[in-house]
Amino acid sequence: MRFDGLDLNLLVALEALIEERHVSAAARRIHLSQPAVTGALKRLREYFDDELLVQRGRRMFLTPKAESLAEPVHRALLQIRGEITRAGSFDPATTARHFVVSASDYAYTTLLAKVIAKAATLAPAVTFEIIPLNEQTNECFDRAEIDLLLIVKKLSLPNHNFIELWQDEEVVISWAEAGFDNIDKETFFASGHAVATFGLERRPSIADSHIISNGWKRHVEVQLPEFGALCQAVVGTKRLATMHRRYAQHFAKLYPIKLHDTWEPFPHIIEGMQWHNVRNSDPGLQWLTGLLTDAAKELKHA
Repeated sequence: MRFDGLDLNLLVALEALIEERHVSAAARRIHLSQPAVTGALKRLREYFDDELLVQRGRRMFLTPKAESLAEPVHRALLQIRGEITRAGSFDPATTARHFVVSASDYAYTTLLAKVIAKAATLAPAVTFEIIPLNEQTNECFDRAEIDLLLIVKKLSLPNHNFIELWQDEEVVISWAEAGFDNIDKETFFASGHAVATFGLERRPSIADSHIISNGWKRHVEVQLPEFGALCQAVVGTKRLATMHRRYAQHFAKLYPIKLHDTWEPFPHIIEGMQWHNVRNSDPGLQWLTGLLTDAAKELKHA
């Protein structure tokens, strides 16, 4: 599509180039080859009669023209992604739609997997892409490239509505044959631990943040990238781990683990959903969030 002689597909490349300031990084982000993005930059330079990005040593810098284009391009693509491409009616029985949802393994197992299974019957032409919560999630959400975010309230993004779906509490898990009965504070900190951290920044879980904020020290023997791997790190050992109760109950059906209450109340987990404000009138998203809301009501009474 062209507007005033500009191929609007080039705006996607321009946004990536402005934000990444690196041709290879921009290519990876928009899933194109480096030569394709180099070609797009050449065409953009010709259209705007400006270099847009200039090489200085190993780094690329924006020209004043590129800086002035950053916000208008972002706004234009945001409207296209959030409103124009999602305009019109949505009939789950016939409409083909691809949803991108960002969620943790916990949220997927606890609720999202059930909703996707139900959607397969109600909306056979609908597909899903589930991506992890990581350092790029906020940027993708800001560009409305993610349809829906399932996230704990403490980590939710500002300036967008947060809709609570369910609550959970922390428990301590151990190998069922490790001989632990009630785990008090002394036993907890005298034991070795398996912990889950997230992303390249190794962000701690809500429970681990609570432990750190209280200045408590523990011996971490195994560090893992997701909650789902904690059970295997505990079974056959004297290690302990903290996990959300609903998730621990799920894994107790698969692994010989035992659940223990924490010696004092830990912060409750409030899990909910968020979507970009430009998607407020998206009928397809309204359908999906309705499925999640209904499933969460069933979860609360389970």
